[in-house]
Amino acid sequence: MAATDRDDGNGRALGCSLLLAALSLPGVPTARADTPPERAQLSYKYLDYLDFQDGWDRIGVQAHALSAVLPLAGKWSVESGVTVDSISGASPAYHSQRLRSAEVKDQREGVDFKVSRYFSRGSLSFSFADSREEDYLSDAWSVSGSLSTESKNTTLNFGLGITADEINVPAVGVVERSKNIYQGMLGLTQILTPRDIAQLTLTYSSGDGYFSDPYKLRDKRPDYKRQTTVLARWNHQFAATKGAARLSYRYYTDTFDVRAHTATLEYVQPLPQGWTVAPFVRAHAQSAASFYLEADNNPFPSFAPRDQLQSQDQRLSAFGGGSLGVKVSKYVTADVLVDFRYERYEQHADWYPFGSQSKGIDPFMADIYQVGVSWYF
Repeated sequence: MAATDRDDGNGRALGCSLLLAALSLPGVPTARADTPPERAQLSYKYLDYLDFQDGWDRIGVQAHALSAVLPLAGKWSVESGVTVDSISGASPAYHSQRLRSAEVKDQREGVDFKVSRYFSRGSLSFSFADSREEDYLSDAWSVSGSLSTESKNTTLNFGLGITADEINVPAVGVVERSKNIYQGMLGLTQILTPRDIAQLTLTYSSGDGYFSDPYKLRDKRPDYKRQTTVLARWNHQFAATKGAARLSYRYYTDTFDVRAHTATLEYVQPLPQGWTVAPFVRAHAQSAASFYLEADNNPFPSFAPRDQLQSQDQRLSAFGGGSLGVKVSKYVTADVLVDFRYERYEQHADWYPFGSQSKGIDPFMADIYQVGVSWYF
């Protein structure tokens, strides 16, 4: 979350990153299975996101997403999705202060398309995604694939992606500023036992362009950003309960000097009559960016000289955070699946366990609700 996720360069990047993660819209390559879908699927999801701080409701997002998956001839599949979300509220102009907070009201429309070809020992996919807001335009292209051994016990996943963004906030002199990001992914999935699967994925991205936040006071960031992420996953099924534990750890580092650790544990338990319950817990900790200016006791921010890199964006501070949540789903018929998901996220500067903690930052909280229905044909 926060600075380590999708950074839109505006005051609502956290909300958007949570939204995209929850709705699972494609954009950059990810590791995936190499078998074609068995049935066509049509899904609708509604998401409600609200973050708040010290009794102050900040950013709210209400999103509608419609997606479809269509298998073709047993060797191809086509996937497409449409998302419309409304964003409103206010984002602090610096640190966590309400003073001179930037008012936000916008609507985003996003579409994506993917076509995949499946082979006896692998797959190859091509994707495109487009996202439009009043102040932010984004296009993304990617190619990804997989290659398995003859036994299907080991699978290599790979991908390349390009994202081209344009930022326009004329009120503060930001007009047609661009940002281009190139990303590569390499992963290995290994079946260890009939009940254990492990995966290791390395992702590297290189971006150049406008990374500053036009909605923050005197925010000036480097015009390039290099990011490296290592993600390890392990799934284990329990014979007695037929449930599965999903454990993951992610290490992230970038040229802003942010270092982040994220660990997630989820347990998926099938129940009688088509029910499934999946509680999860997530812990996150990150260090501050090298150019982050710490808060002091003054009611107004203290700036560095204008030509120096600086930011008082809370998402670039040192903090620890955590999520608790649950997803409940049920097959109401053999072809219709409904689901509900709730997550509560909370972060505090004094939860950072690895070194210097940022000072003068109010705790940050967010509630995320999602309901969905899927039809299989």
